[in-house]
Order: sequence, then structure tokens, then C-alpha cells
Amino acid sequence: MRIPYLVQGALFGPAFVGLSLLLKVSCPTSAGDGCFIDHLAVPIFLPLIIVYKIFGENLIIAHELWFIVIFWGLVGLLIGLIFDLYIRRSRYLLAQHLPPL
Repeated sequence: MRIPYLVQGALFGPAFVGLSLLLKVSCPTSAGDGCFIDHLAVPIFLPLIIVYKIFGENLIIAHELWFIVIFWGLVGLLIGLIFDLYIRRSRYLLAQHLPPL
């Protein structure tokens, strides 16, 4: 049974953020040196700029990690939904033509 892309996308966003944070914490270089995961930090935390402009820094500072995880989960969910809606079904795949149970 195939897991819908909607669910796969919703799980990929938070898993990617969590993996990035785990790799940053376990980076073997010292604090002044760069790590390869540092290049992903800017795109991952970019949505916080908009939130800080709208709500200010005092409200969001305590919950910014949760906001990032939820934001990227929703982005993955929407991308998965687009894939679910617009991928053409092949007439040769048996799994797409099975009778309902």
C-alpha cells in the first residue's frame, strides 16, 4: 500500500529540520569553524524573519523552533497535496486499478 504524498510531505519537513539540528549539534568542528550543515540554516530559519516583522521578537522567541517545524510541515503537506492531485495515473500499474475492499 502506498503512503500518500500528502502524508510523506507533512512528515518530511519536520524530519528534515530535526535531522539538520541533530547534525549541527553533532558537528565535530569547533565553534568558530564552519560545518556543512550551516549552509542549510539560513533557508530553514528564513520564515522567522516574516514572523518577527509581524509579531515582534518578544512573543515568538520562546516558540520559534515549534513555528519552524510546523511551517515546514505545512509546506511539505502542500507540496505532497499538489503531487497527489496532479500526478497522472498509469493505466499499466495494477495497484492503481485494484477493486475497493
